Amino acid sequence: MPHHLDVPLKLRVTQVFFAFLWCLLAAGPIFGFAALKTVWLREGVYKDSCTSDENERGFICSTREIKINFIFTSASVVTNFAGVLVGIILDRFGPRICGYTGGILIFIGAFMLAFADTLILLDLHVWGYMILALGGPFVFISSFQLSNAFPVHSGLILSLLTGAFDASTGVYLIYRLIYDESNGRFHPKAFFLLYLAVPIFIIIGSYTVMPNDSYKPGEQAQKLLEDEEDLDLADAASIVGVDIDTRNGRDTVTRRVKSVKSASRASVVENNIESEQTALLTDVQRDQAHKDLFEYDTQEMIKLRKSGVWGALHGLPALQQIRTPWFALVCGFTLIQMLRLNYFVASIRSQYDFILHSAEKALVVNSFFDIALPVGGIITVPIGGFLLDNFSMTTSWAVLLVMGTAMGILGNLPWITAAYANICIFVIYRSLFYTTASDYVAKVFGFDTFGTVYGLISTISGLFNFVQSGFDHITHRILSRDPRPVNIALLIVSTSVGALFVWYVQRQTKRLKRSALEMEAETATALRMPGYPSSV
Repeated sequence: MPHHLDVPLKLRVTQVFFAFLWCLLAAGPIFGFAALKTVWLREGVYKDSCTSDENERGFICSTREIKINFIFTSASVVTNFAGVLVGIILDRFGPRICGYTGGILIFIGAFMLAFADTLILLDLHVWGYMILALGGPFVFISSFQLSNAFPVHSGLILSLLTGAFDASTGVYLIYRLIYDESNGRFHPKAFFLLYLAVPIFIIIGSYTVMPNDSYKPGEQAQKLLEDEEDLDLADAASIVGVDIDTRNGRDTVTRRVKSVKSASRASVVENNIESEQTALLTDVQRDQAHKDLFEYDTQEMIKLRKSGVWGALHGLPALQQIRTPWFALVCGFTLIQMLRLNYFVASIRSQYDFILHSAEKALVVNSFFDIALPVGGIITVPIGGFLLDNFSMTTSWAVLLVMGTAMGILGNLPWITAAYANICIFVIYRSLFYTTASDYVAKVFGFDTFGTVYGLISTISGLFNFVQSGFDHITHRILSRDPRPVNIALLIVSTSVGALFVWYVQRQTKRLKRSALEMEAETATALRMPGYPSSV
């Protein structure tokens, strides 16, 4: 487990740059489905699902719409469902193995899509897109550990990687633009064969540049405490935020460490579904918790404390962590948001075709969305970094709650200006949501179990993405293509769960701060006031 100070600066910069590049090219291009869908429709994919009369009129029948949307639904389920698998592999074998695995899967998926029109015995459009989607999380999730390569700027790095993930949707947009300019001569087969260079780059980069183990906070401060000759008590004290008297030395620092970690553990006892007695930490867990505080320097601690939730569940086993409201609420909020986001991506054109009562306007809005989605990911990088590095987690989630509510309202209004406003909020919200979710998991649960916890959230959310197909059937077969009832239902559920989540995080943040102050007061060294009689 390398500490960032043990790795040369140039190598760490190179690692972040490489991770940015392959997140930009391979982490989430499947979410640029709207652009690729246009190409596939022009190429006649699933054309036999409609009648000859419908095809002659250029009408996309409901059967064909549902069938081609199922490609994206399946892929979005797989990319989220893969989360727990990626998490376990990342926690056990490290990011390099994840890089190899992701590269191989992306290579296989792209190769299958290149020959999807050739083999008719198996629907390679579905299977190739699913395998391509499976490789993305291996590239994306395994890159999160690089936030510890520059701990003071971890929020910015997470935002950068998430921005690259969002911008990767532009891969299919660029292809669609080239396809249009070439009048269809740049066939999908040529594109996907050319794309094979990306997974080859990922595999080579993983071998030559990426660390074999995830970056985790090192033990520099702890080494200082163990080495009397190198120990500067003032520096050690600043790490844990205490002013010390040199006469008290190590004991004062140690008491402060224990008080802060005890405060963090107070919320565990409060929130665990077990009784207070069974939720108490073992000695081993306390020792690990004690150790964690020594792994951050002064600047890191200042930044981490701003979140208000850092360390809430650090040192606990993953099984105990996922049995708390900290996990249940973020998981519930995430699954409903992923459902909303992916449903909108898959059906934006058909939604605005009905809402705006114009196929031409819907096409214009779809084209604007294709461009805005990757651009929004880039724009959100400094926004996400600034928000997460300078404000509490309560504030971050509250901002997302407001944006999500506004997005849900604007998405149902029959004006093209509202459609543009909805898309602008959507592209920023999507990137900011993924960044905040990963930052929340790192700060609340810790990097020891990050892969497992984040992966489990992603997997549970992925299972619920199958509901998209149900939404398509309801919208096209029952509601006569009207998407508004489904959108309104998603808005109500999303806002309700989001409000409960924000309230809980705010409540627990206050308890953590109060517990820290109480523990600090209990362990504080008694000082005699000047002039006070020593005999009393």
